[in-house]
Amino acid sequence: MKRFVLIALILMLTASGCAFGAVEDMLSPPRLTDEQQAIYSALVDSKGTAFNLKYPRTGEHRSAFVIYGENEDAAVVFYETSGINIERALLMNFLYKDSDGSWESLYEIPIRGIDIESVSFATFGEEAEDSILLSYSVGQGEKKCMVISNIASKPVSQFDDIYTFMQADYFFGKDYKELLVIKNDRSAPSATATFFTYRGGQLFRSALCELDPSAGEYTGISHGNIFENTTALFINHRKHDNADNYGTDFIYSVGNRLVNPIDTNPDNAARILRRTGNVTELANPMDIDGEGIILLPSSTGEFPGYAHLPPQETLRPVIWRTLMGNSLVDVYHSYYTERWDFVFLLPGRWLNMITATVNIEAGTVSFYRAVTPIEEADELILQIVITQNNAENGFEYSFDSPNPDDSLTLTDEELENAFRILSRIGTE
Repeated sequence: MKRFVLIALILMLTASGCAFGAVEDMLSPPRLTDEQQAIYSALVDSKGTAFNLKYPRTGEHRSAFVIYGENEDAAVVFYETSGINIERALLMNFLYKDSDGSWESLYEIPIRGIDIESVSFATFGEEAEDSILLSYSVGQGEKKCMVISNIASKPVSQFDDIYTFMQADYFFGKDYKELLVIKNDRSAPSATATFFTYRGGQLFRSALCELDPSAGEYTGISHGNIFENTTALFINHRKHDNADNYGTDFIYSVGNRLVNPIDTNPDNAARILRRTGNVTELANPMDIDGEGIILLPSSTGEFPGYAHLPPQETLRPVIWRTLMGNSLVDVYHSYYTERWDFVFLLPGRWLNMITATVNIEAGTVSFYRAVTPIEEADELILQIVITQNNAENGFEYSFDSPNPDDSLTLTDEELENAFRILSRIGTE
């Protein structure tokens, strides 16, 4: 039966003309380049043939052979040993070219895991140390990261621990990169952000800060001023208990310590929660008004008239907040759309007086005098019509106010202040 299924699959792919390549490519390992073959031969000379190559599952480097160095004279190979009377083991082997240009296996580091997730290279620390950042799985959805230094001559594992997210970057206005490692222990629950740097060839922890333990998947980081002349790191995440809910930790430096207002003031976590759905898009921290200060978005309420609808069909305004003291305070209420590249900052006199609807197929955002339920809203105050500009690969916007004498109709100045194109904020 298995043989029949395989033959049927091959015939189906051949008949359909699917671009999967030749059948023999599907049934055999990737063909090695001449350089990879030379590395493989050197590994066989050192270790024999009782191993299977392992390929990183994600990331830029997907080959079992990762060649690096300015002159491409170093390589790391991932492989697994197993067999009769041989304990299964996952390893990484470092090979270097000798003076004759021949590859030689010199060092080996064990990996106490079951699979290679990704491998990347980073230069960070005060001494700009070149390192390998290795991610590998250890089972039950857990991952570990390993930081390997001195990779040009004699590699050393400097760090090896469970992690959730890691990235090397310039943090808090420093002129050199550091390594951020986030560890989120769901069994505790607890979450920490640890920053590492190099001094004297050694990896040192430079700072540590507590994070929101309700985080699940970390979706990215960004930088910007939280106050004038005070740079913060914004760590966005999806909540572990609801795939439609998002939050943000934001960290800044005060003297020699790091402060996270989400940790120091638990009320702030609820004031930066974002709920998304079919018509409510995800907003992340940004300088929404071009004033040079990053504002924190929240979308937990709804426009008037939506209370009876399911969460996925509820249109939610995005409230933008700034940090004052240790608390987040409101700055703007808005309609936000990354899909159409704009934010509409609602005038104060519109609050609780106006509701909104979105028609994605027609490309319209309409603001009506608030009624309940939303289906009965018919007194149109403003409609924004969005059309694709194929020539400029962007959008064109037109505005219709059918009742210019209505007390809620915006003046030209109010409309100009309210409508902001996201991709142009800070450039005009």
